Amino acid sequence: SGPGNQKYVVRLLTYLPGTPVAKIAAPTQLLYDIGKLAASLDKALTEQFHHPSVRSLHRGQFIWNLANVPLLEQYMDALGQNEHRAVVEWVIQQFKEKVTPKISSFRPCINHGDLNDHNILVVPGSPRGAAPQYRVSGVLDFSDMSYGRYVFEAAIAIMYMMVESAEPLRVGGHVLAGFESVVPLTGGERAALFLLVSGRFAQSLVMAAHTALLCPENEEYLMITARTGWKHLMNMYALGQEAVEKMWFETAAVYARRETAP
Repeated sequence: SGPGNQKYVVRLLTYLPGTPVAKIAAPTQLLYDIGKLAASLDKALTEQFHHPSVRSLHRGQFIWNLANVPLLEQYMDALGQNEHRAVVEWVIQQFKEKVTPKISSFRPCINHGDLNDHNILVVPGSPRGAAPQYRVSGVLDFSDMSYGRYVFEAAIAIMYMMVESAEPLRVGGHVLAGFESVVPLTGGERAALFLLVSGRFAQSLVMAAHTALLCPENEEYLMITARTGWKHLMNMYALGQEAVEKMWFETAAVYARRETAP
């Protein structure tokens, strides 16, 4: 309280050192490390996070849980009638047919759920002492945590690291390699990766369009991913699952051979 019984609200904040990944050109070493971070974080949340309220993370209808891509159908009017809508409708249908029936076979965990390029902080200096690169210094925004699957986090990390990349379709292999250095994916999980990444693009793009209609004053922030996201999703669709997976898996295989070499 102040003089004359005036009341004040005081807000105390803590800050983490670093620069958001969105503000740098992420080298392949950092993409690998972000994949490793994604797997390590989920593993720690699942195996070491013990809290009385952890059950609240079972968020069945949470729109940002990757299992809920089909829920996007109720927001499709935000896209109008165009080629973007047609591709999202294809993603949702493929997801329902090829991913949803298999989700129960994917290994469960707690997902951070929003490892985008604004929520990962980096500082200069490689953790391996190499030339000037970057290392992760912090992770922000745990508000989208929910029970999900390990492969969901891999897909989310791949998708968001594509957003500002100069070679977006090649990002996936580096992130995947880092992820699998901690949590190797099963064959079934790998087979779902293309549609999971596409599904996350669809979630981000559809919900941004929907929310921008409700809150036009926040459109600039809401449409950050859309600036490049539609192009990346359309390119993935045009190239096709087999070709995109080939790039991802061949790159990941190079890392695997390097790690097992004598």
